[in-house]
Amino acid sequence: PAITKTPAAQDTSYHTASTPVAAMKRAADDSNGGGAASALMGEDKEFLFSSEAVTAGHPDKLCDQVSDAVLDACLAGDPHSKVACETATKTGMVMILGEITTKSDVDYQKVVREAVRKIGFDDSSKSFDYRTCNVLIAIEEQSPEIAGGVHEARSLEDVGAGDQGHMFGYATDETPELMPFSHSMAQHLVTRLIEARESGEIDWLLPDAKTQVTVAYKRIKGQMVPQRVHTVVISTQHKAGVALDTIQATLKEKIIKQVIPATYLDEKTVYHLNPSGSFVNGGPPRGPG
Repeated sequence: PAITKTPAAQDTSYHTASTPVAAMKRAADDSNGGGAASALMGEDKEFLFSSEAVTAGHPDKLCDQVSDAVLDACLAGDPHSKVACETATKTGMVMILGEITTKSDVDYQKVVREAVRKIGFDDSSKSFDYRTCNVLIAIEEQSPEIAGGVHEARSLEDVGAGDQGHMFGYATDETPELMPFSHSMAQHLVTRLIEARESGEIDWLLPDAKTQVTVAYKRIKGQMVPQRVHTVVISTQHKAGVALDTIQATLKEKIIKQVIPATYLDEKTVYHLNPSGSFVNGGPPRGPG
């Protein structure tokens, strides 16, 4: 996801939500008097919605960034490159595989290792090291049959797609980013973790982390309005020897309270901060990506 600046803790500009869900719900109410949907999201009835985000060192995000780096390297020398690159990772290993047709002279080993270095895995004490990890490359050229059916000998107006994907979503005025409040808060927590690690402000933070924010909403005059933050979860990789109570107190004071506006936190907010305890072994060794 795109990284945006962390909002000030006193910022209370996050206010109301106006979503297609609300519009469809109003239409349903008008047409048939509500029913099950009204019972679930009736006026002033509170419900919970959760969003999660991960840092650069999470195995899945590492794979995203390696694939992106390969694409960037191909396009740098050949803007007409055809790139379908997948990445997989586990303990001490990164593998790229797919079909690439490009005039660029790409050193895939160098590209992969540099992407891992930028993430922060630059020493074996962090569970993964860009210098010593095994980089496997299984890249072939795009299938001639696909190329012929998609772009070769075709005008720009007739170029097709080598694959298909279906996505849907919506914009909401809950936040300045036009994203749901829960999503923005989860992403801002990740951004703050990265800032605190890279600046050295919290010197025991390591690259792998995940956040989750659960928000209590109410439907008020057809709008989904965030009321309060119900639960915050942060699980972050850390250096050995750091006490759990130190981790939890630091995450609450230096991460959460600097990101989530105070008006949404109260005595009922639940905090699960490194709930599994020690999280020294992170990144690909902890789980595949």
